[in-house]
Amino acid sequence: MNIYTTDFQNIETIQTFISENKLTNYKHVHIQLLLTEQNKELVNKIKSIIPQATVHTVTVKSTDKTNKIVLTCITSNDTPIQYTIHPNGNLVETNDENYWKNKYESLIHSEQKLRSLFENNSDIVFATDLLGNITDVNEVFQRVLGYKKEDILHKNALHFLNEKDVKLVKSHFVNSLKGNQVTYELNISNKHNENKTFLMKNIPIIVQKRKIGIFVIGKDITEQKIAEKKIAYLASYDMETGLPNKWTFNQKLEEQLKSDKSLQKAIIVIDLDRFKFINSSLGHEVGDYFLKIIVSRLKMVIPPEGYFARFGGDKFTLLITNVNSVDEVIQLSQSILSKINEPLTHKGKEYYVSASIGISIYPNDGEEKESLLRNGDTALNRAKQQGGNKIKFFSADMNEQALFKMELEGYLRKALQKNEFFLTYQPFINFYTGKIIGAESLIRWDHPKLGLVSPLEFIPLAEETGLILNIGNWVLQTACGQAKRWQEKGAIDFTISVNVSAVQFQGINFVKEVKEALEKSGLQPKYLKLELTESVMLQNVQYSIDVMKELQKLGVQISIDDFGTVYSSLSYLKDLPANNLKIDRSFIQNLHANTKDMAIVRAIIAMSKGLELKVIAEGIEQQVQWQLLKEMGCDFAQGYYISKPLSAKQFETFLATGSRTT
Repeated sequence: MNIYTTDFQNIETIQTFISENKLTNYKHVHIQLLLTEQNKELVNKIKSIIPQATVHTVTVKSTDKTNKIVLTCITSNDTPIQYTIHPNGNLVETNDENYWKNKYESLIHSEQKLRSLFENNSDIVFATDLLGNITDVNEVFQRVLGYKKEDILHKNALHFLNEKDVKLVKSHFVNSLKGNQVTYELNISNKHNENKTFLMKNIPIIVQKRKIGIFVIGKDITEQKIAEKKIAYLASYDMETGLPNKWTFNQKLEEQLKSDKSLQKAIIVIDLDRFKFINSSLGHEVGDYFLKIIVSRLKMVIPPEGYFARFGGDKFTLLITNVNSVDEVIQLSQSILSKINEPLTHKGKEYYVSASIGISIYPNDGEEKESLLRNGDTALNRAKQQGGNKIKFFSADMNEQALFKMELEGYLRKALQKNEFFLTYQPFINFYTGKIIGAESLIRWDHPKLGLVSPLEFIPLAEETGLILNIGNWVLQTACGQAKRWQEKGAIDFTISVNVSAVQFQGINFVKEVKEALEKSGLQPKYLKLELTESVMLQNVQYSIDVMKELQKLGVQISIDDFGTVYSSLSYLKDLPANNLKIDRSFIQNLHANTKDMAIVRAIIAMSKGLELKVIAEGIEQQVQWQLLKEMGCDFAQGYYISKPLSAKQFETFLATGSRTT
């Protein structure tokens, strides 16, 4: 007799047994068993599956307690095949050799499938006994962790763990022995002490309803964890400087505001002045390099309790969590400016950067994150408006001005559409002939609610918001059109001068817009002068020179406006393709009383003559200034001594009379 195991107390097991052995195909099936209540239920189950079965109850000796069930199956050729079932022992005896052969082949097949899954798994797989001793490992385990199979078999799996993980892994092991699948992350050092991270899964090994060990499958997620850490870092820190970013700073500020409300705190907002000039002229790589140097210098003066972050671009924020006095904040801010003002060296040349600082104090300037940051920004903007390289504390009037600025921006966005802009014209006079040679066009804004808005208020705002591009183009077209009409009325050789903002000049379509304005108006290029300040041209010197040359090829004249206000003027002037030079009004105001101003103006005129540039003096308000400039050899005059800026209609009258309006 061959013997195998089964469980005849389970109807599903009975069904499987009958199906596997095809008992329903036999001609007759005889069931022989003890007549008991338990067996009656069992027989009914069998008969429901094998309708052709007949039952024979037998009487056994009192010593026979096995409660066997004998199934005798009669084949088509009347050959009996017998199955003797021992329910208590979960055993079946049979004289069916084919059954045993099928069972053996099925067992071998199942074992091969399991082995294939074990060996060909792309993850590390190993098996342990109930004590955690390793009983088998797959090829991937050996390759990834660097151990040979013979070196680790029968060793406890805990031997290969970091000490800090032993307790955790033990608890997962015990949980698995209770029949549960357990998933967890685990760091394992390979044979070469390289740390790897795995997503582990413990699966209990169950044979005949008995747990005999644990299968452990480990997916290598090392690269994934590295990527996750990098993403988390990039989400919280600035890549170039290594400083916390805006989001992290905001989180820190919120935590500090919640943690201790009794301590006075300072939010210091730092913005580098005109740093975009560095990026545009030297390139962003040099700009990033300079930023790293500046950050390293600032770390030298920032106190340990300070939380320093990069808000973006060339803007930084600093949180001081325990402020004892305002003087302390002022001293720190001055140290920051001093460090930023230190020279930066690139290819043997020194470059200088300044910064503006705005400060808000908790709780005086706000108790919430948003108000403190907003007020710090407001103070920063005030520092920038005053020329930069300054420290400003927030005050209530700044907030009012910030609100007005927002309101003004809303009006400004609709001003062009509503035809609220108009031009005025201030004449240029030839010193020697006394004739009007042209005029400078000056934009004005007449708002229905605010009235006349000063250009000093709306021009910087237009540049900041980018609205200057459309506004500047409107000025260019309107001025060219007006000049052409005056020429047609008899003002022969009349030139019109148009101020160009930095944003407008650096725009990629600027030259195209100049061409369109000339073509649309019919004005010849030689009658158009474009006034560029030194600061405009210094933003990107080579680009500026290229654009100026392109404009000169068209025949347009270039005037350097506000000359003398930038320290590097003389060093680059010889390279600029300009036609005219305007002496800044600051040198003209005290010309008759200040010998230094007189010396500077005389030098500028002499230098301009040497460079074949025409010289224009602006801001002439007195006859004595007129006379001195004429004696020095200045070419053209402009200022209130000649005429204030006039509307187009007033200017026509001025052209007709040639009289001076005061």
